Amino acid sequence: MQVRRDKRTQMLAAGLEPYPAGFRRSARFADLLEQHAGLEPDEGSGTRVTVAGRVIFVRNTGKLCFARLREGDGAELQVMLSLDRAGERGLADWKALVDIGDLVGVDGEVVRSRRGELSVSADTWRTVAKAIRPLPGAHH
Repeated sequence: MQVRRDKRTQMLAAGLEPYPAGFRRSARFADLLEQHAGLEPDEGSGTRVTVAGRVIFVRNTGKLCFARLREGDGAELQVMLSLDRAGERGLADWKALVDIGDLVGVDGEVVRSRRGELSVSADTWRTVAKAIRPLPGAHH
């Protein structure tokens, strides 16, 4: 938990709010999954959305990061952050500050990844609520 507290302190020092007041999303995951069911792999929809969810999986690589977000109803959606779209600072902050369990908001385009996963390709992201405690294990 100390690492998470340290990240919260880093956010505050950088002028980032770990618990901002209010966040408005434009779409729910279940609706996006239904509306874009016909989207082909590696295709963009042209639809821009603002979504939010709890981070349940993160894979950070060099110039591309993937995260799986879950909404309160259990619906899940992948988020992709690339150096090209999110920028150097956005990608670096993501890698340095985001943990599993955090609530994050993402603005971007609805796309289908090369592997066929419906995703939001993020232009910007922000912390909605920084998790201090890790999520409980699957068997609790």
